[in-house]
Amino acid sequence: MNIYKLFFAAFLIISGYSSSQTIVNQIENVLEKLPGSTTTSILIYNPNTKETIYGRNELRPMIPASNTKLFTTAAAFYYFGTKAEFTTKFFTDDLDISDSTIDGNIYVKGFGNSKFTTEQIDSFAIKMKKFGIKKITGKIIGDDSFFDSIYSRDDWITEERANVSIPPVSAIVLDRNVIDLRMSTQSGEGKPVACEIIPDTKFFKLKNSARVTKFRSTPRIVSNFYDDRIEIIVSGGLKIRRYPRSYGIYVQNPPLYAAFVIHDRLEKVGIEIGSLPEKNFTPSSVLELDSYGIKISELISEINKKSENFLAECLFKSLGAFYGDSQGNSFYATQAVLSMIDELNIFEEGTAVVDGSGISRFNEITVTAITQLLEYLYFDDEIFEPFYNSLSITGRDGTLEDRLRRTIVQDNFHGKTGTLRGVSALSGYLTTKSGEELIVSMISEFKEKGGHYHKNIEDEILLILAEGY
Repeated sequence: MNIYKLFFAAFLIISGYSSSQTIVNQIENVLEKLPGSTTTSILIYNPNTKETIYGRNELRPMIPASNTKLFTTAAAFYYFGTKAEFTTKFFTDDLDISDSTIDGNIYVKGFGNSKFTTEQIDSFAIKMKKFGIKKITGKIIGDDSFFDSIYSRDDWITEERANVSIPPVSAIVLDRNVIDLRMSTQSGEGKPVACEIIPDTKFFKLKNSARVTKFRSTPRIVSNFYDDRIEIIVSGGLKIRRYPRSYGIYVQNPPLYAAFVIHDRLEKVGIEIGSLPEKNFTPSSVLELDSYGIKISELISEINKKSENFLAECLFKSLGAFYGDSQGNSFYATQAVLSMIDELNIFEEGTAVVDGSGISRFNEITVTAITQLLEYLYFDDEIFEPFYNSLSITGRDGTLEDRLRRTIVQDNFHGKTGTLRGVSALSGYLTTKSGEELIVSMISEFKEKGGHYHKNIEDEILLILAEGY
């Protein structure tokens, strides 16, 4: 182990425990309420005085749940900087389009922009129309080669069977890679269920035999992607209800799906297209037509505040594309995060990173590693402000919106929650009543009492620190 890391870990363990015995006793009293089957790891640290206020099982590897996102988002700022942008770009292999005809293809290539939308495609279509384009002799080609084509987490994590489902993770994303199927029962009992597919495109082929029922029932929805269409088959029934119900259909082939929708939208504004869309690669000699992007600070804020698993996994593979200097994949993404940990001299014993969101129970991290990461960010003049602002605020927003309202902690803790079956985590920055700024990291693995009970324990500890330190 690196000597600095060993020294730092030992320093965290032995320093400062006698400085505030009252706080230590109060925290111990709270922790006594935990079931004997619960394992809790805690580290509370003052980065300005280098004082360890409290620690328990600091070097024990724990399942971090969504605290994993702290490492994913920190690595993104670390490697990409705070001004980066993730884009979806449109190209053509016709280098002169001044004659109102694109003699060739239009390519849409994703570069990790996980927030690209149908509305932006509509904007692109209008721009092409205003530019005077009347015809495309070739086809619309979707290109997601910036990432690998292993879209499912269960395929890239060995023996993984996550109990949290997310859409396919790809370099080109349209509407989060989810098709919205809205079903209405207003026709009445025994009548066909009305179905609306969003976004509307001619490439959808709906086969609907579902009926409105009096009793509770769930429709069966199957989707099949072909070279020339997306077939959606709806059967079974849906209980009569006042309002429509939406079902999300995961996109099986993200680049082809994007090409389908772009083809359809261009035709709807009056542009003629010669051939059917397809998935393929963008050639090296092309003209850029348009670009749509999201700033890194905006993306990371959504990931951390709302704990967005899908967006985190897309960002994770963007790290892989950067670190591997080729296609983004989970192996290079993991190496990127582990390399950051090594370069920053963060305690790494027992650390295992297999995804970007924390859904996997194969992730393991110590609260010492989390604390050291948060300390590094705290003293980084460029990264800290956007990172700090990306975290949830107690009683205010994100996953902490409903916690510790109308207490001294409201607005004074910026942090990241973590929740899996049998796991609760909370890490971040606390400003106390006296104006001190503390780093707090807590992870519990439990079999009894449930997540709500353990989150209340976390909140009690924050209250003790905010009032007493």
